[in-house]
Amino acid sequence: MNCAEFTDMHANCVTAMRTYFVQVEKTSAMLAECTAEPLTFRERFKLMSQGIVENDAHLAYLGARSLLLSAAQLGYASLI
Repeated sequence: MNCAEFTDMHANCVTAMRTYFVQVEKTSAMLAECTAEPLTFRERFKLMSQGIVENDAHLAYLGARSLLLSAAQLGYASLI
């Protein structure tokens, strides 16, 4: 791996992080709209679906971060 590839890996990690944060904010906004009344089936389904999207984004970020951390700790030149 060269410097350009490491830089690209870092950019991918930042993109994954930002995507995850966007999904966290969507979930948070949905939860902020909740009231003392039970959610309708449609609202529960939307919240559950958003939770899945958020979890997938989190896993994608964790994967990208893990690769970046390995490259940083070992020195990216050793990953050839």
